[in-house]
Amino acid sequence: MLLAPITVLAEPPAAESNEALAEQYFGAVFGKGDMEIGDAILTADFQRIDRSQSGTTLGKAGTQFLADYLHNSFSDVTYTIDALAIEGDTVAVCWTARGTNDATFGVVPATNMPVTWTGMSFLTMKDGKIVTEMTNLENVSALLGDTGNLRLSPSYAQ
Repeated sequence: MLLAPITVLAEPPAAESNEALAEQYFGAVFGKGDMEIGDAILTADFQRIDRSQSGTTLGKAGTQFLADYLHNSFSDVTYTIDALAIEGDTVAVCWTARGTNDATFGVVPATNMPVTWTGMSFLTMKDGKIVTEMTNLENVSALLGDTGNLRLSPSYAQ
């Protein structure tokens, strides 16, 4: 019996690579605050568009600031990918974040209470990096309470 030769791919198929990028983005960048991974997987001109914040757009530095800020405000934060779909260079992700509010977040003082928030994001990939994220948080009130609205300083929108 003859066996067919095994073909080794030089790089994984795009869908697998894009899925891995999405997992790194939510797990390492937002979940662990790992900015080195952020530098490696986000393009220099990366844009994050937050539809739940009136279309607020952050660049790479602003997104990394936000991820670090979330990680500092919820030091045990974890992101779970609940569903993921890939079509070409676009990855649709439904995710859940959980953490303990153990430091001030926006106008909300530390409560030391567990918080869960969910969202949906569309990531656009190019050349093995994330170019854009369009996101919509589904329950912003879980993060901000009834006391106000979080706004980032314009200096972080770069």
